[in-house]
Amino acid sequence: MLAIPAAAQDFDRDGLSDQLEQSLLERFAPTLLLAHDECAGAPASFTPFAREPLVSAEDGTLYGQAFRLASRAGSGVEIELHFFHLWSRDCGRLGHDLDAEHVSAIVSAPSADAPASAWVASTWYAAAHEGSACDASSGAAAHVLDAEVSGPQVFVSRGKHASYFDRGHCKWGCGADECGSDRTLTPSAIINIGEIDAPLNGATWVHSNRWPMQGKLGSDFSPGLRSRFDDNRHNGVVPLRQMWRAPQAPVLAGDTAVDSLVTATASTKSALITAGRAVSRFLRRR
Repeated sequence: MLAIPAAAQDFDRDGLSDQLEQSLLERFAPTLLLAHDECAGAPASFTPFAREPLVSAEDGTLYGQAFRLASRAGSGVEIELHFFHLWSRDCGRLGHDLDAEHVSAIVSAPSADAPASAWVASTWYAAAHEGSACDASSGAAAHVLDAEVSGPQVFVSRGKHASYFDRGHCKWGCGADECGSDRTLTPSAIINIGEIDAPLNGATWVHSNRWPMQGKLGSDFSPGLRSRFDDNRHNGVVPLRQMWRAPQAPVLAGDTAVDSLVTATASTKSALITAGRAVSRFLRRR
């Protein structure tokens, strides 16, 4: 049986060689800026082949993912890169065990077999309280971040670990986020986790329901978002809620605001349950 050359191996079956994926992840890896008193220490590494995420060490490991995007006219070959900084715990307001955060990028080259040095980033995305009422996620054209041929600097909020390209945006994370830049963290290792149905390097723990990793393995860039940044109209870091939804006033009231959000959520749930019971009684009477 003939051995497959390393340059052609594709164990996660996504049409990209594992060697190219690793080279791109290393080329575009971000630098994390942490507060000196970060309560979770550093991003963690996890025990390979475990069914649940078991922390091995808080050693500054980043986990990566790379997958090909649908081709667009004139864009060559595009690949989306994800960089996950995974934490043993969220030790901020309303903390919990395990915390999965990330930034991502679109990189392109004329062809899929181009060397890593030929790939250039066009757009970056930073997840901050993604999908919640406090969502402060942002995007930026790569030239804004000076991150066209390397990774950007990313501010990581103390305890909550939300990702920001602009330190000034940190205060938008429900008023509880604080960003420092006292510690510069260069990844100790970058480990490719592969695809959801074909994990690499023992990353079987991505399937665990103890955290939302599975939902973070898809694309962060809709076609509309990609085209918005392609037209070069944005010369700064753009809060995505301002791009896609009616502007919202930043929530800056700190712990009181977070408590209010929790209370409002509980009240809404209670109201819906009460309304549902009332409808059921009405229908039974009929």
